[in-house]
Amino acid sequence: MNRVLVLGGGQLGLMMAEAGARLGLVVDRYDPERALLLPGTSDLPVPIDLQTCLERYPVITVEREAFPASGLSAELASSDRCVARGALKVIPDRFDQKSMLDKLGIPTAEWMNLDRAGDLDTAIQRFGGVVVKARSGGYDGRGTWILNAGDDTSVVPVAELAGQAIIERKVPFRRELSIVGARNLQGDTLFYPLTRNWHVDGILRLSLAPARACQALQKPAEAMLKGIMEELDYAGVMAVEFFEEDGQLVVNEIAPRVHNSGHWTHEGADWSQFDLHVHALAGVPLHAVNVHGPTAMVNLIGTPFDQAWLQHPGVVHWYGKSVRPGRKLGHANLVADTLEELREGLRAWADVLPEGFEAVLDSELGL
Repeated sequence: MNRVLVLGGGQLGLMMAEAGARLGLVVDRYDPERALLLPGTSDLPVPIDLQTCLERYPVITVEREAFPASGLSAELASSDRCVARGALKVIPDRFDQKSMLDKLGIPTAEWMNLDRAGDLDTAIQRFGGVVVKARSGGYDGRGTWILNAGDDTSVVPVAELAGQAIIERKVPFRRELSIVGARNLQGDTLFYPLTRNWHVDGILRLSLAPARACQALQKPAEAMLKGIMEELDYAGVMAVEFFEEDGQLVVNEIAPRVHNSGHWTHEGADWSQFDLHVHALAGVPLHAVNVHGPTAMVNLIGTPFDQAWLQHPGVVHWYGKSVRPGRKLGHANLVADTLEELREGLRAWADVLPEGFEAVLDSELGL
């Protein structure tokens, strides 16, 4: 098996195609918005039909969770060739996602439906601080409202969200962590070490890996991700984001795809998450994950490319997308021998990191 089709025309699929090319694997991408195929890493689109896709690609994967309700991408996403079809039925809807976690006995923040106006007041009385999340469509802080007890609830469009949102207990977490792992078509699994993440306004700005002081949490995190992948009969790379609360892991979100918090693996490990994703689908054995040293991933958000970055410590990955506020346009990876050296290297990136990033590093250093 040497051909894989990715549903989605973004940077994640492009990085999968790049990873496949290094081992002679053909990874093509289908752009649902333009209804065109992007062969390999090419930007020259060509038309393709369902029958040709089924004849050419024995395995279909995804780089995102949502697709148009009709058209070729919808047919391909629901076909038995798509190794993410089980996940696509569950993960995009937060009600279904949370219900699955409850069924599996995996810890997640207590929650309830937002069905009517009074439910928000009920949740605040029950939980104190709450997070209102649209059942589908929200990401990078969109479709999310955070309220503490006593806050003005009118900022939440309850009438619009009724029946289309959930309400979670606001978790007083110590830090945000994630795990990225792969499962192949035979059911074998492999996991990267837990990663420390720092979000600002709902957008990931900095990841540090391996996360410090996580030896006792690694195996529980792996068990949770493995259980989710098995429940969904999923193949490829998947990520789970956690809150660490009182020394325990609480699942926040699940991403049935390669994930932003795994971008550090480009330079920080022998095999990146994109390598493992493609290998898991193409029958290449999953390789042991050798981490090179403390690694940081800096997201480059809403800013034009700056030639000066090429003189900074680390390696820049640029996606070639148009610039707009809040958009993920690239990332930079820094690898060091120690966390202290990593901290020094990140100071060169202070102009693209929000205020407070050094406090995150200090907490990982135990300062």
